[in-house]
Amino acid sequence: MRRLVLSYKMVNEHICSNFYPQLIKCGMTVEVLRCAPTGPKSGYSLVRIQGPSELCEKELSDLKEKVGDWCSVELSKTAPGDYIAMISNRDCGICKLVADSKCFLESVKTHDDGTVEWSVIGPDAATLNRLVGELNETGRKVKVHSVREQVSSTALTYRQKEALKTAYDMGFFDIPQRITLEGLTPHMRCSKSTLNVMLRRAERKILVDYLSK
Repeated sequence: MRRLVLSYKMVNEHICSNFYPQLIKCGMTVEVLRCAPTGPKSGYSLVRIQGPSELCEKELSDLKEKVGDWCSVELSKTAPGDYIAMISNRDCGICKLVADSKCFLESVKTHDDGTVEWSVIGPDAATLNRLVGELNETGRKVKVHSVREQVSSTALTYRQKEALKTAYDMGFFDIPQRITLEGLTPHMRCSKSTLNVMLRRAERKILVDYLSK
């Protein structure tokens, strides 16, 4: 099994990672986790949406009324700043292509400059190369960033990422330490014990991912 990371400029805006462009424009993360075709130009996907809690509440309210008529969405909140959406896409030009290629989309992200980034899992390099060729034939100018052996991956929650980044930026992991756990709690708006558990769980996920490679 091999993982391919590629990118291309968006050709058709009707893709599940771009189902509501405003989310990306305001700095939220929209990532396709699963994708399956239902017809030649239709499919559905599982999408993870992450961002600051207050921004999520604002942008995701009345979401069904904000999306285009080419798709429909069912939204579920899993944690503050963390949501899962089921997208039904009625104008998808690539989900069947991926399924027919015998590859799996591990994730898809759309950036605010119109770049679409894929992480794809395939049985071998030849299969992945065929997929790249077929994407190029659709008018997408594909840029391959890496092709490597598949390794395990463990996703951090938005709050875990936020806690790790804040701790790192403020010197919690420095030697000597520039800030204590107690000093970090006001910045994370939680108790010392909650922050301790959050950091330990995040660190464990990273260690499991690293040590399994």
